[in-house]
Amino acid sequence: MTNQNSSKTLPLVVSAVFLTLGLNGLWLDVQSSEKTQQALADTFPIDAEWELKGIPQEGPTVADSIPTLVEDTVEDTKGSVTGNVSLPFDERAQERSRFLLDLENRSATLTRKLRSEWQASQQDFESRLQGWVENRQIPELKRALSMPQPLTSAEGVIVPGRSKTKMERMIYPIVQMKGNGTVGSGVVVANEPGPAQNWYIWVVTAYHVVEEVRDFSNYDETVVDVHFFDAELGRVSEDSCSGLEVVAYPEADLSLLRIERQQPWPYLADVAPEEVCEQLSVFDPVYAVGCPLGNQPIPTRGEISSQYKKVGDEVYWMVSAPTFFGNSGGGIFLSENGQLVGISSMIYTYGKRSPMVVPHMGLFVPLAQVRSWLRREGFVHLLGTSEGMPVTASGTDMSNSAGESGSF
Repeated sequence: MTNQNSSKTLPLVVSAVFLTLGLNGLWLDVQSSEKTQQALADTFPIDAEWELKGIPQEGPTVADSIPTLVEDTVEDTKGSVTGNVSLPFDERAQERSRFLLDLENRSATLTRKLRSEWQASQQDFESRLQGWVENRQIPELKRALSMPQPLTSAEGVIVPGRSKTKMERMIYPIVQMKGNGTVGSGVVVANEPGPAQNWYIWVVTAYHVVEEVRDFSNYDETVVDVHFFDAELGRVSEDSCSGLEVVAYPEADLSLLRIERQQPWPYLADVAPEEVCEQLSVFDPVYAVGCPLGNQPIPTRGEISSQYKKVGDEVYWMVSAPTFFGNSGGGIFLSENGQLVGISSMIYTYGKRSPMVVPHMGLFVPLAQVRSWLRREGFVHLLGTSEGMPVTASGTDMSNSAGESGSF
């Protein structure tokens, strides 16, 4: 009997022991979990100003809800936590952020600059276009201004003798320039009132001629000696005048001279209008007039033989009229009416050791290009065009301009 009771009691005792041990372990796990949660709460402080989205307003305390928050952020992506969170410092992330911010600032700056430049260019184009339209449609507005207008023809100037002949149209407007053992030519295109009741005489010539005959003792200004044709004597006058280079275009071998005289020069070149220049073609008969080898102005007859000869970055025309050294800067005139259509520039030579001149292959700058250059410089009015207005000649030193031109 005793043995039977002992056998029934022993399992109960063992079960009680295990139950006690299990409850004790469960209590320790609960305490450990609470300690872990408390440590996490201490290392991850939550500001009281946090806005908890997706969490009910009435619920457990902040410390007790930490595991729930973590679980919600994993399962419910719509919930979010906003506030100041202390995260570990990442130097690479901060560097990337700085780089992106700098790139954005530079892009915005470049956009502003491009927008401002585009607006400025548009305004400049519109103003130029408006001025062109006004000049084309209402040329009398320019003439009505009080500024003195240049005389681009012999009208209003007393010319002794009979009416204009070929001599007066093509020979008398040619001037001769000498200096440093070389010679060149020029074409008188306009008279303009100057200071103290004097007159400004304007001459178009070749840039390389001015550079070769200039007075090198004066480095402040480009001055050359100019000789006018004496109609009474029938030759170039021995009296010289000082010509001042006002503007130059070395790339196209062009210069503009200003000469001060007491009286206007009565023999001016009859400049061909733009409509005539646009209709010029090969085979059109012309005269080339200049001072070859230091002679008085000599005319030679030929034709326009080419309208395209590229030298460097510029395009020249070719004439078959014989020309030689000294013709450079002289005029190319239409044979039928004596209108100026170009400025002589270069001639062909053959051979390197002993070059021979090819006189019937002379190159000249067409008048359309001369007019375009003077329009850019503000002197197109000297060619009898209503576009543009007279400007004060500053006498800028162009002696340092770069560029090479052919010899003539």
